[in-house]
Amino acid sequence: MNLKTESSHWYRYLLFIGVALAASYFFYLLREVLLTFAWGGILAYLLYHPINFLQKKGLKRLYSILLLYLIVLSVLGLVLYWGVPRLINEAGHLLEMYPQMEAKAEQIAEEIDGYYKPPQIDKMIDSNINKIESSVFKALERFIEGIYSFFNKIFILLLSPILAFYILMDWDKIREWLLNLFSPAFRREVQALAADIDRVLIEGIKGSILIAVVVGTLVGLSALILGVKFPLVIGLLAGVTNLIPFFGAFIGAIPAVLIAYSESWLLAVYQTIAIVVIQQIESNIITPRILGGKLGLHPLFIIFALLAGGNLYGIWGILFAVPVAAMIKVSITWLYLRYAS
Repeated sequence: MNLKTESSHWYRYLLFIGVALAASYFFYLLREVLLTFAWGGILAYLLYHPINFLQKKGLKRLYSILLLYLIVLSVLGLVLYWGVPRLINEAGHLLEMYPQMEAKAEQIAEEIDGYYKPPQIDKMIDSNINKIESSVFKALERFIEGIYSFFNKIFILLLSPILAFYILMDWDKIREWLLNLFSPAFRREVQALAADIDRVLIEGIKGSILIAVVVGTLVGLSALILGVKFPLVIGLLAGVTNLIPFFGAFIGAIPAVLIAYSESWLLAVYQTIAIVVIQQIESNIITPRILGGKLGLHPLFIIFALLAGGNLYGIWGILFAVPVAAMIKVSITWLYLRYAS
């Protein structure tokens, strides 16, 4: 009897593993379709809390969704109408300035090369310059591939709001269906875990976006006040790159300083000082007040998540690395408290 029972258990385990592998392969084949639904789910999650707020004010779910969609479309329309033409104009002028910036860089290289250097140092510098050039070209190649992939999947982006609409309409039903997959005793723990993940994600997303907007605005205004060309492009790049922890500030500063240097070295120094001051204000005043360690992630863990995300999924991996790391951290803490303590 024991042998039969043990044999039955092994059979169930093997059947479960076989079904799991077959399901994984099936989902892999349909990964593009699942990606579309994933984007719809992410958009629905981002819109759920504002819609829930409108519902609490007495507005019905359908009208709350339609009102929020109208607000978002209006904001996007204003940005496209007012910002995009100016951005394209500034970007066009910036491309026209590229030969001038390249000539300045060559001039600096020639001046440095004019100083006496021992042959070994000269060889070491040339070797490192080649490595830097190779790294820069690879980074640019991956960035361009990411932009191409972004526009190549434009259908997914257009379909996502439609999917998000239906997900939001049936949010409570979907939530109940997912909870019913667990036993009543385990259901409460799953709800508590989901609530913790939701709190960390919402605080992190709201805080990161607000900080990026503040930094981008301040950097753009500093360029405008100093008289640096293309302040809109500079501010936009500084804001977007600020979404990347640790490295974003440095990445966003490079274009601003180069554009300022194309006019004069003194202007580049002023722009550098302005960016350093803004980043000090951001790291010591703005970020502690807005985020205040709410993600609970160690800096080493964040750096690892960024490097891993960038290596696996490029620019999208970098942008989503910290929220995913926060989810993993909350989940591991929950599992430890449940099973190890």
